[in-house]
Order: sequence, then C-alpha cells, then structure tokens
Amino acid sequence: MYSILRVLLFAVPFIVFMLLGIWWWLSAITAAVTAACLSYLFLNRQRHEVSEAVYTLRTRTGTDPDNDIENDALDKRAEVSD
Repeated sequence: MYSILRVLLFAVPFIVFMLLGIWWWLSAITAAVTAACLSYLFLNRQRHEVSEAVYTLRTRTGTDPDNDIENDALDKRAEVSD
C-alpha cells in the first residue's frame, strides 16, 4: 500500500503539470520533489510500519531447523568434493 501511495503522489502532480503544458523533464523533476515532500508529511505512519517490518526481517535471530539440516548436508557434500 505504501508503494502505491508513493507512486500516486508522483503520478498525480506529473499528469497535472503535463496537462498544464510544462516540459516533460521539468514536470518529472517537480513531481518528484512534490511527491517526496508530500510523502514525508503525510505518510509518516506507513513509512514507520515499513521500516519496522524491514528491521524485523533483518534482525530475526530464529532459524528454521530444516534450513540448518540442509546447510549441514551441503557443507558435508562440499567437504567431500574438495
């Protein structure tokens, strides 16, 4: 949902600027700056939720026992082939 909102915050101003007859490259730059400012102001909660989810995924310490078994088997196979 956060990504969709970010894309909309870019697309809407870009389309408006293009309809006003502004050059496409100037419309893109202005829409990008506008989207960055608006997302900083209005998407604080969503940005916080995404950052917490990424942090949780990166700092997860629990391992899956199946992964450990598979990794041990692959390590033994690598040692035998060397």
